[in-house]
Amino acid sequence: MSSIEQKFFDAVAAREVVRTSVRAIIFSDDRARVLVQRPTDSQGSNYAFIGGEYEIGDTFETRLRAEVEEETNALLTAWEYLFVVENRFVVGDKRIHGLEHYVSATINREDVESREAHLVQAWLPVADLPSKALRPTAVRDLIVSGNLAKVRHLVVDGWPTDR
Repeated sequence: MSSIEQKFFDAVAAREVVRTSVRAIIFSDDRARVLVQRPTDSQGSNYAFIGGEYEIGDTFETRLRAEVEEETNALLTAWEYLFVVENRFVVGDKRIHGLEHYVSATINREDVESREAHLVQAWLPVADLPSKALRPTAVRDLIVSGNLAKVRHLVVDGWPTDR
């Protein structure tokens, strides 16, 4: 895990609240690739979907638009709600609990560049996703299966049962 990721997860876990966010699944025009991002210090692993935590006053659209425009040189042009993921996982010895709303989003360009020094975006071929650390893996696997429109609610429970 990169130091950027570790600092992020430490801060999230310290708050001890469910982190509500919106995430964009952005396909290339031919739907053969999906846009993801990773910390610059992660050496090509640990990809995630573009998006972020809600702030006071946000709607799905305002948060999506802000995240796309803050993190990339692209603009959000359209979006459609897909599903929600209750995502519970452990990082080190810290429990993280997220409520992540996923949307299918369209942006105005494919030549995407990062606007944030700690992030880099990449277009990953959908055919290569099974071998990529794209989290949550349940969402990655839905993309690969082509069943995005068939799911409305996922529970990813990565918490140990012995606590």
